[in-house]
Amino acid sequence: MATVYTEIPLNFHEIADDVITDTKEISAGIFRSRTCCFYDACSFRRHAKLEKEAADFLFEYVKRQEGLFIITRCILMELASHSGVLNEEYIQYIKIIRRAGINILLMYEEDLFTVMDVCFGANAVINSYLSWAVRMIKNPVSTITDTWNQNGKLREEIIRGKNAESREIYRRFFSAVRNHKESGDNLGEELLSVCLHILSHIPGEEDGKFCIFTDDKGAAGKIAALFQRTARQFRGKRIVIFSTPRLVQVMYHEGILTDKESVKMILSTGSHEKIKVLGTRLYDLWSREMTIDCGELTDLIVQPNGINITF
Repeated sequence: MATVYTEIPLNFHEIADDVITDTKEISAGIFRSRTCCFYDACSFRRHAKLEKEAADFLFEYVKRQEGLFIITRCILMELASHSGVLNEEYIQYIKIIRRAGINILLMYEEDLFTVMDVCFGANAVINSYLSWAVRMIKNPVSTITDTWNQNGKLREEIIRGKNAESREIYRRFFSAVRNHKESGDNLGEELLSVCLHILSHIPGEEDGKFCIFTDDKGAAGKIAALFQRTARQFRGKRIVIFSTPRLVQVMYHEGILTDKESVKMILSTGSHEKIKVLGTRLYDLWSREMTIDCGELTDLIVQPNGINITF
């Protein structure tokens, strides 16, 4: 059976009161919060399996950062890909987040136009940030490339900057690529990359305000490559990419996790017995990929100078 994708899950009513969807409220929430944590589908699925005690540690970290969670529409489509329905585990995780007092923004990617409109008066400037992000992420084989290959007008607007004063380019672009989503593609990560690239140019914000939770090495590499390909003077603010192991190490260093049991409890959830991490040990000169038993990684995290996890 082919994978079914829908922008509005059939059981959306079960989470409607727990998420913020109003465009103006989304914009206000982004500017009010010190940290905005985007969820990739893989990390959302993994964290939805956390026991309540373990999830509370994660929520404590986000609250200390004065943060909120953001789920983009394409990521929601992936979470509801099985017959267009969110499974009960995901629904309950969203409700647990809200009971913890953390806001969840459910954002259509095109809502970014409204966010950027607060800072920039000219539509052409706002549209230029979308154009640059798409140009930087462009690959010969991707859903985005397939979309504009089938839509000459959209290609002219995004790649060549035509009709630059239009307020509809964001809506046309993001809606078109979501309609082309297929099973097994990486559109969710591509659109997250584009969104983060655009948001990094909001003036007056600090480095690290925008971060992403992802346990997909390929997605992390795609996001990092997008910023690396962008000339330094055009990169905007720095973003943070958190894999679950890296996030666990940060929470331990900040005193949110205080013992081996709590560290291992989070690391072992949704993972195999062996965990792949990218990082350095004491005498390493550069990062390398390591495959480590969950218990051993726990020991390294709680040891001074045991390991520095970059992903």
